[in-house]
Amino acid sequence: MDSVRGFALLGLTLTNLFFMANFAYGYVPPVNQDWLESGLSLVTTVFADGRFRTLFCLVFGAALVMQYQQWQKGDDALFMIKSRLCILAVFGVLHGYLLWPGDILLNYALSGLLALMWLNAKHRLLTAALLTLLPVGLLVVLSLLVREPNIDRASAEYATLITSMPVNYAELLSQNVSHFNMMILLIPLATLWNTLGLMLFGMELYERGWFSGQRALPAKWVWILWCASASVSLLLWLNRDTTTGQVLETINWLAALPMALGYLMLLQAITANLPRVSKILAIVGRYSLSLYLLQSLIGIGVFHFVFPAARVLFTRPEYFVFFLALTLVQVILAILLNRAKKTGPAEFILKRCVRHLSRV
Repeated sequence: MDSVRGFALLGLTLTNLFFMANFAYGYVPPVNQDWLESGLSLVTTVFADGRFRTLFCLVFGAALVMQYQQWQKGDDALFMIKSRLCILAVFGVLHGYLLWPGDILLNYALSGLLALMWLNAKHRLLTAALLTLLPVGLLVVLSLLVREPNIDRASAEYATLITSMPVNYAELLSQNVSHFNMMILLIPLATLWNTLGLMLFGMELYERGWFSGQRALPAKWVWILWCASASVSLLLWLNRDTTTGQVLETINWLAALPMALGYLMLLQAITANLPRVSKILAIVGRYSLSLYLLQSLIGIGVFHFVFPAARVLFTRPEYFVFFLALTLVQVILAILLNRAKKTGPAEFILKRCVRHLSRV
């Protein structure tokens, strides 16, 4: 479980960095793209976009069942889980307003609270499928009705965007409030239900043994679905500047699920054949909350204060190098904390708050 969480956490930065530099549009490509730019664009679309977020949702749902079982079920277990989720929501609100409005913690906490209603449900899989499909259907309709502008670095829209970027923390805070308010409005409209559906899938996968090396679905079917997922992403990449591309970008939410299952199987193979790598990922997973917040702290710090010119100059190769460097920093920090037998600062605060609520 910790290995999967660590793998998902490290992968999140590959796409999040684009929106830390430019939250409104994410990555804006240059006019002329060389083979390396195009290749990294394809890799990101097929293997990263939405994949690690989906994997994280599956782990989150599985962890809820595991915690409920470990704490011997009953009202006390539910109280502990609900306390953790409520405090996680507070972390999310502070993170979204003060640092980066692309926060996922608030959405995960709210979805997790709803997911508790299905802890002992018998027809969880059908509910999960409906909750996952319905928001995507809604967004497909919206993508057909609303045409997003295609911009590049030579467009007038991009020039206007650059001039409006914050130059100090007060301006950044003002933009964060505006953007995060918008994100909060989107949660009950679409993202909450999609996340909840994926968490229910995670619960089902945990109970069917997917997180302990067992699988109810034959491996060949997983890889068939994985190839279908990659095909949808490839079509998206080939049609990314068209109306069809906008529709496929939404459908890509669904394509992320079989890719995430493929990653689960890959991590099972790593655990069996490369136990040291699996152990490192598990260590990272145990500090996931602190490292997630650290990703935002470093990303926002670099793009808005240390090297703001990177928002204009960085292309995909530079972002990818930054991603690798940030991954290395997180792994080293997690290993050092583990060797020192220290709890991560965010995990420490979370535990103390839960303990305090338990006394109350």
